[in-house]
Amino acid sequence: MSPKLKKITVKTIIFILSLSLAWYLLKSGILDTLVQKILPIMFLAPFLAGMFYTSFLTTPLAIAMFLILAPVMNPILLAVVAGLGAALTDAFLIRLLRDNVNKDIATLTKHFKFYLLKGLLKLLKLDFLIPLLGALIIASPLPDELGLFLLGESKLTNKQIIILTFIFNTAGILLIVTPINLLS
Repeated sequence: MSPKLKKITVKTIIFILSLSLAWYLLKSGILDTLVQKILPIMFLAPFLAGMFYTSFLTTPLAIAMFLILAPVMNPILLAVVAGLGAALTDAFLIRLLRDNVNKDIATLTKHFKFYLLKGLLKLLKLDFLIPLLGALIIASPLPDELGLFLLGESKLTNKQIIILTFIFNTAGILLIVTPINLLS
């Protein structure tokens, strides 16, 4: 098995285990009990769910928490508080990525020939698509790391990126919790 295929297989297995754990915690009532215990502490449960929303390992758990919280909370308030938790986690990731991993990012950029795509988009005057794609990835339940990488490539300041991640994470969470709230 090639190293690339092995890495993809391991990540897939970890993600499936994460989904299984979230499903088990949701179906067994353990997660509901836990959320009900921390719910009286104002905004802690949605804030934690937002923090979990940013990583591919913890996104299923965050969505399971949203399933529990959406029927009992105002969806806008839930999305804003969870968006703050997600933005805080993204701020930590930005700090980690920009300060410690810049050389690795440069290597990855060269390896995947990202500079060719970036140059082509710049030539076609479509280079605004890079941060837009990053923002869309952040709004989705996909891992924020790729979206943060794309936003980081756009020469935005850390403050601008954090504001964007808050807005787009809040919007993505709102798109998840509003239907749940309306159907319950």
